[in-house]
Amino acid sequence: MFKQGKAPPREISIDKAGDFLERVAQSFFTVDGHSSRKLMPYPHDPFKRPALCMKYSHLSVKDRLDNLHEFSDWEKNFFESNTNTFGSALGKDTAFTGALRWYALGGNSMAGLFEMAVFYKIENGCMTSFARAILGDYKGDMLFGAPIKDVTQNKLGVRVTTKSGQDIKARYVVSTIPFINCLGDVKFDNPVSPIRQSAIRKGHINKGAKIHFRLKATEPGYGHLGDKENHRQIIDHFRKDIHPSAAVEAYVTHDWTNDPYTKGGADWEVGWRGFVDGAIEQGHQAPQSVVAALKLELRPKLIQMDTWLWGSQ
Repeated sequence: MFKQGKAPPREISIDKAGDFLERVAQSFFTVDGHSSRKLMPYPHDPFKRPALCMKYSHLSVKDRLDNLHEFSDWEKNFFESNTNTFGSALGKDTAFTGALRWYALGGNSMAGLFEMAVFYKIENGCMTSFARAILGDYKGDMLFGAPIKDVTQNKLGVRVTTKSGQDIKARYVVSTIPFINCLGDVKFDNPVSPIRQSAIRKGHINKGAKIHFRLKATEPGYGHLGDKENHRQIIDHFRKDIHPSAAVEAYVTHDWTNDPYTKGGADWEVGWRGFVDGAIEQGHQAPQSVVAALKLELRPKLIQMDTWLWGSQ
C-alpha cells in the first residue's frame, strides 16, 4: 500500500514493490559509473581510505533523485518514501551517503537491507527480555534515576556529578549519552571538540516514532502517524492511509522524540545506527579502548620498575 500526498492509497504487491525499489536503487546508488560497492566498500568503516563516497557527501537523497531522469515521479516518490524510513526524515534532509551506508550494510540490495532491518526480531519479549538478560548477567554496581549534570576530566581521572550533587570518580568513563541530541545537556570540562559542538547545535534530524500495531490478520505496511497519544487519530489514520479494511486490535509506541534521554534517534554507532546492533558494536569497542589506554599507562611504569630492579642488583 502506497499513499502519495492527498491521493488515495494505491495497492501494490510486495513483489512488485521490491522490483521497483531494486531497479531505482541500482541507478540511485551508482554515481558517475561508480557502483555502491566501490563508493562505500566498508560500511562499518565508511571513512576508510579511499573514501570515494565523500565526493558526494554534499548530496541529499532528494538531490540524487532529481538527477535521475529515467524514472517517473511516482517511482521516485515511492523510492523516497522508503529511504525516508532510514532516518525518519524527508529526502531533502537525508544525506545520500547516509542512505548509501544503509544500502551497503544490507549487502547492496534493498531486499537485503529490509531483511536485516525489519524482518527479524528477538523473540520471547524482544528488547525487554534482552535488557533483562543483560542485567541478569551484570555483577557490578547500578545507579538509576540519577541524571548527569557535568563531567570533569584531569590528569587524575574523571569525575561525574549527578543533578542531585552526587560525585562519582573513575580513571575512565564510558559515555553512552546520545551524542547529538542529549550531549548538550551535560557540561564537559574539558569541553567536547568544536566540530562536535557544531553538530550538537544543529541537532539530529531523526524525530520519528515507531508504532507497533496488533491486527487481527497479519498485514505488511509502513506509515507516518501524528500525535502518539491521540489513540483515535492513530487508529483512524492507519485505516485511512495504510489499510482501510484492517481490524486494529491494539497498538504500542514510545515517544522517543520527547523522551529527555533520547530526544529522537541514536547516532553513536559505526554500523547499524539506531539499532541495538549498533549499541552492541559500541559496547564491544568501548571497553577495548579503555583496556588499550590502561595498558599504555601501565607500560612506562613496568619499564621503570624493571629498570629499578635491575639497577639495585
